[in-house]
Amino acid sequence: MSFPPSEYEMSVNYRLDRINDQIYRLAHFGRYKSELYGKAYPLNSIELLAELPFTAADDISLYGQDMLCVSPREVKRIVTIPTSGTSGISKRIYFTDGDLSRTVSFFAEGMEYICAKGETVAVFMPCDSEYGVGRLLCEGLTRLGAVPKPFGAVNDYPKAADFCRSALPDAAVGIPSQMRRLSMLAPEIGLKRVLLSADYVSEAVCQTLNRYWGSEVFSHYGLTETGYGCAVECPAHMGMHIRSDELYIEIVNPTTGQILPSGHWGEIVITTLLREAMPFIRYRTGDIGRLLPPPCGCGLNVPRLDRVRGRISELSRSPGIYELDELLLSCDAVEDYTASVEDGIYHISVVGDTKSVFNLLSRKYPDLRFEVSSGQGFVSTGTTKRQITYKTSC
Repeated sequence: MSFPPSEYEMSVNYRLDRINDQIYRLAHFGRYKSELYGKAYPLNSIELLAELPFTAADDISLYGQDMLCVSPREVKRIVTIPTSGTSGISKRIYFTDGDLSRTVSFFAEGMEYICAKGETVAVFMPCDSEYGVGRLLCEGLTRLGAVPKPFGAVNDYPKAADFCRSALPDAAVGIPSQMRRLSMLAPEIGLKRVLLSADYVSEAVCQTLNRYWGSEVFSHYGLTETGYGCAVECPAHMGMHIRSDELYIEIVNPTTGQILPSGHWGEIVITTLLREAMPFIRYRTGDIGRLLPPPCGCGLNVPRLDRVRGRISELSRSPGIYELDELLLSCDAVEDYTASVEDGIYHISVVGDTKSVFNLLSRKYPDLRFEVSSGQGFVSTGTTKRQITYKTSC
């Protein structure tokens, strides 16, 4: 694997060969739609991929074990995550040693944008599991020659601030809202660069980090289904470079499934190219994004994703969580908040000045009803994303 990918890895022939490899694995070693994939193999052109059915979150929940294309003894890690699908059953994603090793390689090469050899990087991502994203990132940083300092997802902010004062990191990787709150608590830390991942990255968060820490802020987009890594922003800040040797991305109309051209916003659909344990063909992520045409300002002629707008389920509501983030997290009187809706009333629980929040919301949405109170803020270990909770009365 190489990042940025080689000229061959960028070619249509490479992608077609790898997609056919994945189809072959599913047809011969898996049980999920094996007959369908067997009839489709091999595709004679990459355009024929659009004739294959999508894979949805519910498919993984219901038939995930049938998608397994290796023997159980070759599985190194199984990740169980909640699903937003209709089945209500959690998804289980399988990884081999090879799958995890390629993720480490991507982290090592992608992190060159964020840090240099010898620099210290605080890792505010889940680090509890040996093969969790935080530990894999630390391994990638070590391979790069940087010095990782794992902390984990932040729920104790004073402790995280003390950790930074002791470790004196040059850069950090963390969850957007957590990094913003930490910067407001301890502005003296002053990190040079911050990579945000595992949730929607709002302009408000980026501006706060720049204002409090003077940080150059980078975005990363990844899913458990993509082996954690997918696309990372470079110093040109003109979109995120896609892990093109590992993933093929389509943008489709969320309603019709029609493929959209570069520059158009739609649902991100991912086909894996090198996955061993659990290949995915045309996996619907539920996220809205768009492809950007090359070249990038950094000079690389590689595919890029624009900053991901968020989940379709959240974007369909107004105001949704992303809209509220841009409004409330642009206010320095707000450290954090959570939101729920019940009987048409928006309940906003705030860490910070409740009066300022009420005034902001009332001016922005005069036709809506809000109740604002003090609270503890959003708690996440990296698998739960910010969202509005919709409640129904008994």
